[in-house]
Amino acid sequence: MRPVSESDDDGSRTFLHFDGLPVLSRSAFQLHSFAALNSIQAGHPGFVSDDYLNAISAETSVTALELEAAGMWQRRDEGYFIVADEMVAMMVSHNEEMDRLAAACQTRGAHTEGEDAGAWIICADCGIPLVRPDGGPVALPHGGKLGPDAREGGVAS
Repeated sequence: MRPVSESDDDGSRTFLHFDGLPVLSRSAFQLHSFAALNSIQAGHPGFVSDDYLNAISAETSVTALELEAAGMWQRRDEGYFIVADEMVAMMVSHNEEMDRLAAACQTRGAHTEGEDAGAWIICADCGIPLVRPDGGPVALPHGGKLGPDAREGGVAS
């Protein structure tokens, strides 16, 4: 799905249009995407709480109203319900698959190193970054590494 964008006089893109979605401001699309992901991670897929919106340092009131006017969100007690069920279902499915793949790597006790294309090297199975192109440290979930770190003489950390 490729966005069709409209630009301001200065060339900046302020409105995006994806197939199947109404035209949205960039900030509305970002809020919708991040809020949907957060709702899944918080354990209530499709519900964006007022607490989440209030915790964001940027102004979200107008953006939330834009999403409501576009028919993508509906106001509920203490937050909004995301009407775009397909998007939330797709994100839930993706998160479940990523969790399954990460659990497989955890059970195996190691990641499968993907191809080195001169950039980040990621696990071919779960997609977790393993090696940075600059050789710097890689932070993995929960702060640990599953396999040995070659920079530390092969000792697992």
